[in-house]
Amino acid sequence: MKNNGLIKQFEKEPGKISTLIKLGKVVIRTEWKETVPGEFPITEWRSFPLQIPSNGFKQHILGSLPGGIKTGNSGDNDPEVINLPVYIGEDICDARVFEKASANSNGTENLAKVPVATIATKACGQCSTSGVQTQALSVMPIWNDGTSIVLDLEWYEGDPMEGNIDPEWYIQASPRLSVKEGLQKLKENSNPCSIADKNCCFCMHVTPVALGTHVLGEEGKNPCCSPHKIWPQLWRFETRDKMLSAIDKLSEEFNHAP
Repeated sequence: MKNNGLIKQFEKEPGKISTLIKLGKVVIRTEWKETVPGEFPITEWRSFPLQIPSNGFKQHILGSLPGGIKTGNSGDNDPEVINLPVYIGEDICDARVFEKASANSNGTENLAKVPVATIATKACGQCSTSGVQTQALSVMPIWNDGTSIVLDLEWYEGDPMEGNIDPEWYIQASPRLSVKEGLQKLKENSNPCSIADKNCCFCMHVTPVALGTHVLGEEGKNPCCSPHKIWPQLWRFETRDKMLSAIDKLSEEFNHAP
């Protein structure tokens, strides 16, 4: 049994890891089904691994030259992708369940390496002059020791009028932060892309989903169109301010955590 941090785990039966996640006065009881490579919840033609660039920044820019040009750390080895847990059978229980839980720890996951909760925001929009589509995503994994990082992805559709057929994208990572600092950073970074000035929409993903449902409620909750299994649900918001308000609600919940 792991007694320190935000999570406790025990092997309920061979191959099934029962998990208790404590967030303030709320405890989420779930089953840790598997661990899979993380991806940004982008809804475009390719996936983007949830990774920490070795120098904190990575980009891909295409120009008008044949074949385009790449800039950034394209010559470096790809950094290690952050693996995320897939939870099933989530429900909310009393915090006393967490305090009293006791069992054998054999066969449990390495809690130091795998985030126990993940929050992501996404802003999508369109440039009124060129019609170019753009998406800005911020993903905040939270580890068992109460630390977090914020990973940002900006994606821009290619503009044939400027000789760019393929999209451009940028990934940037923050340093390790406390959960409180991470949520503030997530709020600061959750903006529409700079060129988007029409048809903007906003959404948030929370894993485990039971945390999002408990804090944000059922309003605006929808199945996610991303095929990746770590993002089964999303919450849609009419305005950016409403999405930022949802981050504040999550901050209030985490502020009660030890």
